[in-house]
Amino acid sequence: MTKLSVSQTKWNRAIHMLSACLWGGGALSMVLLHSTITPFSGEALYGRDLCIKAIDQYVVTTGAFGCLITGTIFAWKNSWGFFKYNWIITKWIINVGFIIFGFLFYMPWLDHMSELSGKTQLMAQLTPEYLRSQMLNEVTAFIVFGCLLLLVLISVFKPWGKNSSFQRKSNMS
Repeated sequence: MTKLSVSQTKWNRAIHMLSACLWGGGALSMVLLHSTITPFSGEALYGRDLCIKAIDQYVVTTGAFGCLITGTIFAWKNSWGFFKYNWIITKWIINVGFIIFGFLFYMPWLDHMSELSGKTQLMAQLTPEYLRSQMLNEVTAFIVFGCLLLLVLISVFKPWGKNSSFQRKSNMS
């Protein structure tokens, strides 16, 4: 296996950190839009919903995929590997899980919200469909941001050691 050079490692780490900033900053922006903006007109409601949708589609998605790609490069091109350490496995599960969850659930909820607020304006807030999508989005946005903070802590402190299956294999050698 060819390892990354020092320069390549620095560039990969920089892109990884910028991607994490996009993902985290986008998630925080969505939390703030959900929790601080109370639209009093149909146009304001639709505008808020479109802003949240745009942040998710362009900022959060870019950051999540950037972290996935640079994380893959780190795992593939250095001695840490994909499954050697439990803290790396945890990060993989959270990253891939969020991407899948986002495409299967979160984005459709956002699409539904903006579609309803675009058609029915402020009346959307009186429909059970809109209120359900909005509640699911708000709760999920807070959970995602909290988990992203957890990922940062895991990256810094690396709390769990080697995967036990790797320890057994190295002991057998």
